[in-house]
This record gives sequence, C-alpha cells and structure tokens, in this order.
Amino acid sequence: MLDLSKPITQKSIFTANRSELLVNHDVIKEKRSYAFDNVVFAYVKNGVKKVYIPTVPEIDLSPDMIIMGTTKIDAKVSLYTASVEQPITCFTLEISKEQVWNILDKINESYQITTLIKEVQTMPEMSLYSGNGNQLVANTLQSLQYLLMQDVEFKDYWIDLKIEELILSCLQTNMRNTLIHSYQKSKINDHPLSYAIHYIKENLYSSINIKTLADKACMSKATFFRQFKHHFGTTPIHFVHSERIKEAQKLLEKTNKSISEIGYGLGYTSPSYFASQFEKLTGNSPSDYRKER
Repeated sequence: MLDLSKPITQKSIFTANRSELLVNHDVIKEKRSYAFDNVVFAYVKNGVKKVYIPTVPEIDLSPDMIIMGTTKIDAKVSLYTASVEQPITCFTLEISKEQVWNILDKINESYQITTLIKEVQTMPEMSLYSGNGNQLVANTLQSLQYLLMQDVEFKDYWIDLKIEELILSCLQTNMRNTLIHSYQKSKINDHPLSYAIHYIKENLYSSINIKTLADKACMSKATFFRQFKHHFGTTPIHFVHSERIKEAQKLLEKTNKSISEIGYGLGYTSPSYFASQFEKLTGNSPSDYRKER
C-alpha cells in the first residue's frame, strides 16, 4: 500500500484481479527518465513538473493539466522548483492496454463509439494528450489515488470499477480522440483483414489475386469478399487499384519515370488501362496530374 502522505519518492505495482496498475509518486527535486508502454496518466497536485518527450514541445505540467499517453513513450522529467520545504507532488498511473481496450470493447458494443475498420488510416506512431483536464477525469484519478492508499474490503473490484469510470470520463473530454485512435489502431492490427491489407501494401509491384488475400485472412474467397466489402465499403480489387494509384501519384510527383514505366511497374497490362484507372480514381490523367505538380 502506498503512503502518499510522506514526502518521499515511491513506486508501486498494484495487481488486482483484472488489472495491473503501475504507480509513481514523486516529490523530490531531480531529473528522471521514464519509459511507458501502456495507457498512462500523469498530473501534479502542486508545483510544476517539466516533461520532455522526443518530437513533442516541452510540457510544463501544472495542477490544472493532465497528460495521457496511449502508445510507447520515452520521457524525461524534472522537478526543478521542488524543495524539502515545498515538495512537488506528482502522480503517474499506468493501466495495461489490454484492460483499457476491453473496456472500450464493451462500450463500443453498446454505443458504437467509432467505426473501427471503415478505411485504412495512417495512425500516429505516438498518441499523446496534454492539456487542461476535465474535472471529472481529475476527480476520478484522485479517487483512484486515494483508494490505492486504503486498506478496504473489495479493493480489487472497486479499483476495476474506478478504471472503467476513468475511461468513461476521458470519453467526455478532448482525450477522447487520443484514446479512440489508439484503440482503433489496435483493432485494425488485430483484425484478420489486416494481414490481407499488409500483403497488398507490401506487394503493389507484384501480381495480387483474391485467393492469396483470402488465405492471408484465413477465410474462404466468398467470406473474404463479403467481409472486405462490409468493413471497407469497397471490393478487394478496387482497393488494390486505389493503393496502386496512390503509389503512382507519389512516383509521378517524385521521380522522372515515364507514365508507361510506372504503369507496367505497378502491374497494369497496358498504359491505356493504367491511365483509365488513374483518371477514374483521381479525376485527372497521369500526364495532367504530373503537370499540375
């Protein structure tokens, strides 16, 4: 049990029946490095905590702010104004991704919070929210912090309920997008169709057939076609064309390859067939597209 009333740095792992919480409680003046690979929340009760994360502007974490990260994050922190007389009290909480995604699964089943695999999106490598925290989120975090300090009956179950409350609170704030984007990415990566999508993207310059794609998704051809159309709103063949034309656009913009060379390279049997597919999907011929760029 954490004794958060003492002005010392503490770290604890609390394991409940269905959750593992990693808790850091910092109050001393020092620089420290952290590596997170779960869903992490951080806030300060008093003072200012400087947070340095690669590719992100320096963050001055103050009592009215909350940081939430949902992907692998390396961070350096500094409690530069702390002293024995005026310690800075900081609280960091990590919750396993699996538990958070399971909570969002339940919510999604009832309320359809997001369309998970309607289109393939480029998700950010790092999902991070830093800004003013909704009071409901702050209150729930503080309630969890208090509960960790107590020796009460049904503590495991109570903490699990508080984690669900925390995630529901986040969905009422600007943290929603960060949370859902990471959830969506995990669902896309876990879906059987993701193996077919990955194969398509890795083999744009090779022959691609439906049987191979269906095998990658461990489905029959009929089931694969039906599932693909349901989730992406288009046929597998049309999706292959759209990915090849996106690649063709990049080549037209960034290389001096001829239009015929690009078309043949991407598996089109003739320059005219390539041009017709390009115009169908972009509204321009390959030559006009290149001129406009």
